[in-house]
Amino acid sequence: MGLPARIAIPILAVFAVVFLGVLGWFLRIGFGTTGSAFGPSAQAEQGDARIQATPAPLATEPPGTFTVPQTGTGPVRGSTALPGAGVGGGTPAGPPGPVMQELTELRARLARNPKDLAALVQLGNMEFDAQKFDKAAGLYARALALDPGNPDVRIDYATALHQSGHDLDALKQLDTVLKERPNFAAALFNRGVVLQAIGRRTDAIADFRHYLRIVGPDDRRAADARAALQQLGG
Repeated sequence: MGLPARIAIPILAVFAVVFLGVLGWFLRIGFGTTGSAFGPSAQAEQGDARIQATPAPLATEPPGTFTVPQTGTGPVRGSTALPGAGVGGGTPAGPPGPVMQELTELRARLARNPKDLAALVQLGNMEFDAQKFDKAAGLYARALALDPGNPDVRIDYATALHQSGHDLDALKQLDTVLKERPNFAAALFNRGVVLQAIGRRTDAIADFRHYLRIVGPDDRRAADARAALQQLGG
């Protein structure tokens, strides 16, 4: 004995709705479709994770640049500048073995006595000659803290700052020397180089002219100063 039609039809309709719902659920899983009830599929989550894990590009600034007289070899080192100046950025003072031995000895001296002024300056010179200008500047700064009135060390410090692109800091150091010693030739030449590098043409011309008046035409740097003046139109 079957159910009356008025009861059987609603029951069949309910079963049909349930069946279609289950079928749709399986189809949803099979094709990886996302829905608000189930959240994003595994593929979508992986893609989002890759995007979030990608770091933003870092903002970097270009290293400092500067210009030196094209016919010269750059600023004069202070401690040996005049006469017979040695120029920074050259080759080490000897074969690798002796150089390494000297470096080791100097570092050992500073480990025993961080205020060993001679060791600080000598190690700074060696780092400068190896073109490690930041390290050289740090050592010269430590030496100046012990002997702030030493113009040669301050010129070396300024030269290292210039070579590492810190021209305004180098200019301050050279101004300090020339304030006490207006005719200090090495400081005048170096300040001319720095002023030329930062575009202060008139001031650079004045320093190179002053330098030439002091040292005379036969000085070993006179040709460099004259070449700089020619470039500057002075």
